[in-house]
Amino acid sequence: MTMNSEQKLGFIGLGVMGEPMCRNLARKSGRPILASDLDPAPLARLQAEGVQSATLEEILRDCDTIFLSLPSGEIVERLSRQPQGLLALARSGQTIIDLSTSPVSTTRELARDFAALGATFMDAPVARTRAAAEAGTLAVMVGGTPEHFARVRPLIATFASDIALCGGVRCGQVLKILNNMMLFEHVV
Repeated sequence: MTMNSEQKLGFIGLGVMGEPMCRNLARKSGRPILASDLDPAPLARLQAEGVQSATLEEILRDCDTIFLSLPSGEIVERLSRQPQGLLALARSGQTIIDLSTSPVSTTRELARDFAALGATFMDAPVARTRAAAEAGTLAVMVGGTPEHFARVRPLIATFASDIALCGGVRCGQVLKILNNMMLFEHVV
């Protein structure tokens, strides 16, 4: 799949971290963005950046690369497995990138199920604060193949300054867990 400036990007989840990440993606990627969230307020704010509100079906139909920024791995899994969810609508050649902090087992199972459809599922949990998301200086730990990483790294670089390929799918989640453990230990 060759990326060009005309191909639309999808972004699902515009909460505390998702909204500023989507804003930076819209400003810096040069690509049209279709976005979805249960709350219409961030969608209204992002309209000024050219982000278009879309349904899940429209995003999966029109976008080859889709970012997920959801509150938990349980919600990622629910959105993936529900009737008319991500797995029901995904097509061969798509790349779904989970920016959420999700369980390693969930990530592994979703990667397997998307691969059976010919789609790629990558984990890329983010670290740092909302201020870092707004500044485009997040840290992102990516799990995936070097080839897929090379393709999506320029997109992730629109909202992150520290981006590392940590190994195969699920390794981003493992490093995020270790990062959180060290952070919490340091705080305590």
